[in-house]
Order: sequence, then structure tokens, then C-alpha cells
Amino acid sequence: MRSNYWIGLHFVLCTLAMIWPGALIANRYEPTVLGLPFLFFWYILWMFLLFAGLLAAFIKVHGGKQDV
Repeated sequence: MRSNYWIGLHFVLCTLAMIWPGALIANRYEPTVLGLPFLFFWYILWMFLLFAGLLAAFIKVHGGKQDV
């Protein structure tokens, strides 16, 4: 039950970072990171963080085994 709280909090944090107010922080052309405007880099960064967190939650809940 407690892990569900942390999974939900992680999801909400990543989502808020990609919309308001997080997008306001990153909504600028300069600096460019890897040739991308900062806002695009910001979205890609948070998508990878969201994926990593949800993958860690999947491994923790299911023990790394997929139910077939």
C-alpha cells in the first residue's frame, strides 16, 4: 500500500514537471542541450525519469517477473 503512494507521487511529480508549472521554467530557446531547445530537452528528460521510476516500481511490485 505504501509503495502505491510513492508510485503515485512520482507520476504526479513527473506530470507536473511537463505541464504547468514545470514548463514555465523550461520555456526558452536558450540554452540548447544536445542541439535541442531547452523545453524539448526538459520533456525528454522527464519522460526518461518517468519511465525509470515506473520500471523500478514494476520490478519492486512484481519481483522482476512478468505474469504470462
